[in-house]
Amino acid sequence: MEEPFVIEYEGKTAKVSEHHLQDMRVFRIIFNGTRKPLTITVAEKPGRKKWWTSVPQGRQKEAEEVGRLIADYIRAKRKEQQ
Repeated sequence: MEEPFVIEYEGKTAKVSEHHLQDMRVFRIIFNGTRKPLTITVAEKPGRKKWWTSVPQGRQKEAEEVGRLIADYIRAKRKEQQ
């Protein structure tokens, strides 16, 4: 499991931790302030593009926005390690 990391979302920092549940890779985001924690994963269906979704569903907009930030962070970290 990767070490937790910090992203900035809507002008505030949020702590992100990665977890593996069965065959799912999920990310738990703990926001500074009063916003409730968010758990997201990448969903996919055969023949369709992958997308970020909240677990449980219901916070789709946040999942997509935060998921993009997480993906950017992971890509940047990979580039650093090359």
